[in-house]
Amino acid sequence: MGIRDFIRCLQEHQERLKRGLSDAEREETLREAETMVGMADAAIRGLESVLGNRRVNLPEEHALRFAQDVFLYLREEEEKVKEALSVPVSRGPAKG
Repeated sequence: MGIRDFIRCLQEHQERLKRGLSDAEREETLREAETMVGMADAAIRGLESVLGNRRVNLPEEHALRFAQDVFLYLREEEEKVKEALSVPVSRGPAKG
């Protein structure tokens, strides 16, 4: 999955949250969000590993840090989706 695909998926998740989800959609979206957060974490760690390489020149380092910042932002946004999906859905006031 490329960054564009990731962004498209994130936007889809955000749109789903706005319109509401069934329980099944909620679980599926939460699984997808968890997977995407894991993918972003792996990309961030991979970029950090490359940045640790002393052979990286300054222009490459700037590009890598930019990519890392993009993934950090995308991970934060997907974490917000996960948090929203993790909150129990209110079924209305209890009668009693």
